[in-house]
Amino acid sequence: MILQTIKSITLIGLLSILIGCSDQTPQSKTNQSVETLIPDDSAQNVTVTAAYDEPPLGRLNKNWVPKHYQLDLTINPDEADFSGEVKIDLTINQARNHYFLHGNLLKVSSVSVTDEQGKLHQGEYTQVDKSGVARIAFKDSLPAGNAVLNISYKAPFNEALEGLYRVVDGGLNYAFTQFEATSARLAFPGFDEPAFKVKFDVSITVPAEMHAIANTLMVKKDLVADKAGYAKATYATTEPLPTYLLAFAVGEFDVVEWADLPTNEVRDRPVPLRGIATKGKGKDFEYALSHTQEILEVIERYFEIPYPYDKLDIIAVPDFNAGAMENAGAITYREQLLLLGDAPSVGQIKSYASVHAHELGHQWFGNYVTPYWWDDIWLNEAFATWITSTTLQTIYPNIGYEETILRRALGAMRNDSLESARQIRQPIKSNHDIASAFDGITYSKGGGVLEMMHQFIGPEDFRAGLQHYMKRHAWKNATADDFIAAISEKAQNVPLEKIKQTFGSFLEQTGIPMLSVNVQCEDGQNTLQFEQSRYFPAGSQGDSNKTWDIPACFNYQIKGEQHEHCELLSEGQGAFTLPGSGCAAYVMPNAKGAGYYRFSVKSGWNTFYENRDSLSTKEMMSINDSFFAALDADQVSLTDFFAVAPQLTQADNKQMIEAPMSVLRYLDYRIVPESDQAIFEKVAQELYQGALENTLNKKQLSDTDIELKKSLISFMAKTANDTTWRSNLADMAKKYTGFEGDGQINGEDIDANLIGTAMSIAGEDLGADFHQHVVGLLKSNTGGTIRGRLLTAIAATKDEATLAGLRDMALSDDVRLNEVFTILSPQIANPKVQDDLWQWTQANIDAIKLRFPTWAQGRLPAVGSGFCEAKKRDELKAFFEPIVESLSGGPRYLAQTIESIDQCIAKKARLVTQWGDWKGATGF
Repeated sequence: MILQTIKSITLIGLLSILIGCSDQTPQSKTNQSVETLIPDDSAQNVTVTAAYDEPPLGRLNKNWVPKHYQLDLTINPDEADFSGEVKIDLTINQARNHYFLHGNLLKVSSVSVTDEQGKLHQGEYTQVDKSGVARIAFKDSLPAGNAVLNISYKAPFNEALEGLYRVVDGGLNYAFTQFEATSARLAFPGFDEPAFKVKFDVSITVPAEMHAIANTLMVKKDLVADKAGYAKATYATTEPLPTYLLAFAVGEFDVVEWADLPTNEVRDRPVPLRGIATKGKGKDFEYALSHTQEILEVIERYFEIPYPYDKLDIIAVPDFNAGAMENAGAITYREQLLLLGDAPSVGQIKSYASVHAHELGHQWFGNYVTPYWWDDIWLNEAFATWITSTTLQTIYPNIGYEETILRRALGAMRNDSLESARQIRQPIKSNHDIASAFDGITYSKGGGVLEMMHQFIGPEDFRAGLQHYMKRHAWKNATADDFIAAISEKAQNVPLEKIKQTFGSFLEQTGIPMLSVNVQCEDGQNTLQFEQSRYFPAGSQGDSNKTWDIPACFNYQIKGEQHEHCELLSEGQGAFTLPGSGCAAYVMPNAKGAGYYRFSVKSGWNTFYENRDSLSTKEMMSINDSFFAALDADQVSLTDFFAVAPQLTQADNKQMIEAPMSVLRYLDYRIVPESDQAIFEKVAQELYQGALENTLNKKQLSDTDIELKKSLISFMAKTANDTTWRSNLADMAKKYTGFEGDGQINGEDIDANLIGTAMSIAGEDLGADFHQHVVGLLKSNTGGTIRGRLLTAIAATKDEATLAGLRDMALSDDVRLNEVFTILSPQIANPKVQDDLWQWTQANIDAIKLRFPTWAQGRLPAVGSGFCEAKKRDELKAFFEPIVESLSGGPRYLAQTIESIDQCIAKKARLVTQWGDWKGATGF
């Protein structure tokens, strides 16, 4: 699965995954209580008087285990409920009179077990915990051996985009599923954890005019004799799957039949490929379908293992909480990631490619081989993150995809700088731990650590190890230890113990290693002294006394020649001699930017910037991150930053040019007083005017140039407040929306790469009439891309009365639940209305919770992630502490939000003073 953004405790990072959905009836939306209600009409046809075991709230025991499922579902999105008949072939390992499995909000009408001798045992089904644990009790103990469990039930469509849920689009009702991590139990009773990986036979009865999509090819679809107007679709038996990878979709879809993916040197069979969209939207599928083959085949060739499933459907979902979900053979995506139309922007294309490669990578890592338990979910998500970069760099070598892993790993370091950060392989002891496992530590830090090990072990040996792991555990479950063992067996140059040591060091420890480096040269020999600790920003109370096994590589230059030397640094401090004769011009402590660590250098930072032409883009990215981290740690000052910034903005590399923007935005948002705004804007414009002119003057722009142009114009208009650019962008938004014109969306002759920025500026500058016009357009447009642009403008308004109306709009039928974030996030970031939003949140918390799946509700404390004062921190803590245990993942997210506020308080106090010092020293 890929979340909408991954995931770190920043103002935007935390809230971006707070996207939910309420269920929809044929004509309107309805809400259920925020508390999960356990049905009171479960089967009650036997009486059992023996004592019951405590329900297992983590992993199920193995008293009985599934071998095979038959699911026979009846799904009509125009009705309030769906129903099912579930038959599970079991092995009963222990004779007893009650067993546990999963089922949540299911209205069970009958349950029975037929034992190995053919004897029928009637059971009593009771949901015993609101997380979805159910008990089935019997009058007598069931004998050990083979058995068949039969359950008949019905259930409501879910209200918050998890389990089996409904969406209204274009006046029609559709049903979709989202089962990861623990939501399959909302759709059918079973063993809802990844260790139980078995085959499924699925049939779905639907209204005859509707399509039904499942994980495998449809074998037949027949009219139902005793249910007029309905047809039953039967599908091929699946390969072994955990419950979270099943998927169903029902509705009057556009089904775009694409050419089969042809055979190749890895795969000896074609694969049917289709695009599934809600009615009327299939026309926008061409780009996504036409580029699927090249992505899939690169992954096949990397593994030398054919795509594992019998077909590939890519499904565009209008309202979807995650970004995408890797269901085997039936991958679901937010529709704007697939329905790109005729003229997508570079950003849209890169988002499509990145998410598509991620989900296709999961078909091997996660689906073909599956973790036993959620503590190893990093094996799924970190690898899918890593293979995305590897795959896209192979297909598009000149667009910079190779930098993606590093960029994301550096982003994860913001969260990993918190004392309350979690480790990659986090022990899963409760549903709180499952809910908080899908974050930037799992995806981005995990991906960064894989890249570090990829370089440490060597690309070819690492690849051989991955192939070995896949083939050894094909169609089965595996653990991190299995993964590390398989990699180690193919590593020719690094011993097993070193690999285990290093992986364990990074997987099972929290935080970022900080490597302090000092190089001294005597008689032409360079001695490198190092000391390691845990990185924290200034003001943190965390214990920095921690060490890792760091595979550190050093890039250095002697007499104009480049050298690289690697050492495994296991001690807290030490020294060694760098090979080569002659004093080094510089020593870069993270060659290729491959290591997941930060560094400081006693010799200072200027040496790196003076020699930037000799350093790679990824090395400069790592240098910039460590330099800005030093600013946060109070090891360098704003004066140092303003001395370095011009060297970066005058470079000819997108990553370098953009690097100072984050600090400047922070200064604008938090530090610079109103009285100094004109000074700040002048400085910001002078820093970036040259880079923008250079980009605009190029005769032909590459995709990277186009993205840089967008970034520069956005910065100049928003942060530097350039009035000319603001006016030009507002005019673009007028034309696009038909404001003061024909009133209709007009995408012709509009720069798709700039329209998002234009809509934001127009929302800020064009006033109430424009706002009302855009709200009207929102109500008449169903396309995810267009709606996203309209919502960007709506949410950007500065009028406080209008913003109050937007808060209520976020709870209305006018806004899809995956759009709530777009409405609310600007208010979280706006100091003028933060308090209004906070008061509204407290007054409406129950209604707000209805807009999010249970697993996402724990992130609600992020509403305070824009706070930067002790009073608001204490209010946030006082409000959420009494309810945080009822929010999945809530305790960790509350702790991280509180800690981020404390860090902000310390940083703000420090930089306000430094801003004044710099301003005085420069004569402003």
